[in-house]
Amino acid sequence: MKEETAAIQYIGQVGFILRRNGFTVAIDPYLTDSVDRLVSEPADFWKRNYPPPVQPGSLTDIDLVLITHEHLDHMDPETLLAIADASPRCRIAAPRICIPMLREVDIEEHRLVALKHGAPMLCESGLIIRPIPAWHEAREVDSDGWDRFLGYMLEWDGFTIYHAGDTLATEQLITILNTFDIDVGMLPINGRDLFRERAGVVGNMNAREAAALAWEVKMDMVVPLHFDMYPNNSEGISGFVEELYTKYRGLKYHIFQPGETLVYYKNSPHHSSRI
Repeated sequence: MKEETAAIQYIGQVGFILRRNGFTVAIDPYLTDSVDRLVSEPADFWKRNYPPPVQPGSLTDIDLVLITHEHLDHMDPETLLAIADASPRCRIAAPRICIPMLREVDIEEHRLVALKHGAPMLCESGLIIRPIPAWHEAREVDSDGWDRFLGYMLEWDGFTIYHAGDTLATEQLITILNTFDIDVGMLPINGRDLFRERAGVVGNMNAREAAALAWEVKMDMVVPLHFDMYPNNSEGISGFVEELYTKYRGLKYHIFQPGETLVYYKNSPHHSSRI
């Protein structure tokens, strides 16, 4: 049986770099302290828990950056400009609402691609990117059918990775995800509550919901996101692990350390190994 592999590097918050077949994709790279410096409300709320594990200017092999939405910890102009300078061939693909914002920060027009649910993006190396709606905390769609918030399904010659972006677990999302055979699913687990809502902090699914979603749609491996960088916008990791151990034994998971790379093996007894 053919062995399929992908190198998956965690770069903090919800950011990843995926390398396969000589093609490199970054998703929501946030590699500065922009949020800490530029977002003043709530007061003293945003303080990075660790420095960027990768310098954006060192990323010379990026072919494509995927942005899930315009919040600064997902679409950071400082990070994107550094990557664009280091990787001259890199394109940046995002929900349509992000495109004028990217132009305003001097990302060149020829690099920009607007993404829409139902319109796959075809890339080199056999990669197909399928935009998936996201509910952060609600699904927002403009009059032309373009989502403000997206996740992405990356189908890569029989290997499928789902990056949820920022979203709740909804019946509509479950229906969409059940049409895919997901090898690795990446889900936010920071949750939401009244007090963060009062402060204008928009939330996502919590640990219990993320574990249940991964089990229901039969992900082979689930990766928790959005829990380790900003402690004030997190419910921690222990609840997620407890859910898996008490309710969903057999569902594989991996908790990344910042900067860590995991090589995922499909159809192999190794299954995964760290670099």
